[in-house]
Amino acid sequence: MKFKKMLKLRHACKLFDDRKISQKDLKFILKSGVLSPSSHGFEPWKFLVIEDSEKNKALSKCCQNQENVATASHNIIILARTDLQSKDEFAQSQIRRFTGSSEENFQRVLKIYTHDTDLMDEKELFHFSQLQCYLALMQMSLAAMNKGIDSCMIGGFDKKAVDEFLNLKYPFQTAVILSLGYKKNEPKYAKVRLDYKDVVEFI
Repeated sequence: MKFKKMLKLRHACKLFDDRKISQKDLKFILKSGVLSPSSHGFEPWKFLVIEDSEKNKALSKCCQNQENVATASHNIIILARTDLQSKDEFAQSQIRRFTGSSEENFQRVLKIYTHDTDLMDEKELFHFSQLQCYLALMQMSLAAMNKGIDSCMIGGFDKKAVDEFLNLKYPFQTAVILSLGYKKNEPKYAKVRLDYKDVVEFI
């Protein structure tokens, strides 16, 4: 599918039919998420996939009973991780990928890359990580549309309830959810956006 057409067709699907996404297409979507950019290359995320219909219905109860979550072929819960400080093994391992065998170079880059995160508390670390997760969210949504698969980005949920439903432990917390499937109905509204000239300004 051409990129321009894909952008026009992508929408927030409110209700999915009962068709299931193939494992091949699902893997393509998830791999697209893995390839997403992130600040400092931290990749501070994990993708949990739910395909069981009963579990999707249970998840929906934590998401204001949204039908798209309940009827999705698959729900991808994108988790944000907060072990991104210089003391954390995960942050260190991510940075070592770019520094080679030199310990001096590693320590130098570690200090640069974790300068800001070392100053953050748990709430700020989650917010930083969550922003990166939105990049993966959009990339997977567009990858899905490329395969003719509809989606809805779910930000309306009880975070504590979802975290408990998934039995999450440190360093993971729920950042956002992507519901995937095939639309049951055509979008109710045509795509409406602000005009280019109202959004773009050259300075």
